[in-house]
Amino acid sequence: MSPHFSVIVAARELTLFADGAPRLRLPLDAGGRHRLIVADASAARLVVEALETYAGVGVLPAGGGLLGALTITENYTLALRYNSDQRSECSDDPELDAALTLCGLSGERIAVLADTQPMHLERSERWIMGFVRWLLRPPEVLVVDRLFAGLSRRQTLALMTIEAAYHQRHPFRPVLFVDLDSHDLPALPDCLTLTDLAESTSPCPC
Repeated sequence: MSPHFSVIVAARELTLFADGAPRLRLPLDAGGRHRLIVADASAARLVVEALETYAGVGVLPAGGGLLGALTITENYTLALRYNSDQRSECSDDPELDAALTLCGLSGERIAVLADTQPMHLERSERWIMGFVRWLLRPPEVLVVDRLFAGLSRRQTLALMTIEAAYHQRHPFRPVLFVDLDSHDLPALPDCLTLTDLAESTSPCPC
C-alpha cells in the first residue's frame, strides 16, 4: 500500500511527509539540484501531486507539460501572458527567443517550432519547450518529474546540459528531480541531497 504524502512549508523550507514522517526537507532559497527516488510510477504520481499542493511548486513532466493541440506560440502566449496586461503573442518576444537560443535551438528551428503542436515533436524537444516556460517564469521549486525514464545516454546528457541554464539564471531556485529507482539512473551534477523513500536523506554526489 502506498504511503500518504503531504507537504508543509514553513520558515522558507518545504517538508515532504510520508505517512506523517518527514522525509524531505528542501530550503526554498538555497538553489541547487536535489533528487528524490521513488519505487514506481504510482509513488511518483502521489509525490508530485502532494508537492503541487504548494502554490510555489512548478512541475515539468517528461513530456514538457504543454497542451498538445495548441501550437508552441499559443502555449507560450497562454502560459506567459496569462493575467498580464501584455496581450500580444509570444512569437516576436526577444526574451523568449533568447531563452530558446540558450537551449541550443537555431533561429530557423525556432521559426518552425512557433506554429508546431507539441504532440508532433520528439519527446526531448517537447521537454525543452516546457523547460523554457519555467526558465522564463521560475517557480519557487521546480519539480522535474521522471525525466530520465526511457532516455538514451546521449539524450540524457543533452537535456542535462540544457537544464544547467536554469541554475545559471536562477541560482537561488531549487530543482527537485523525482526519479524512479533504477540501476542505470544517471548521476546529477552538483546534486546537493539524495532522498530515497526507502532510506533517509543524505548528502551526495548522486
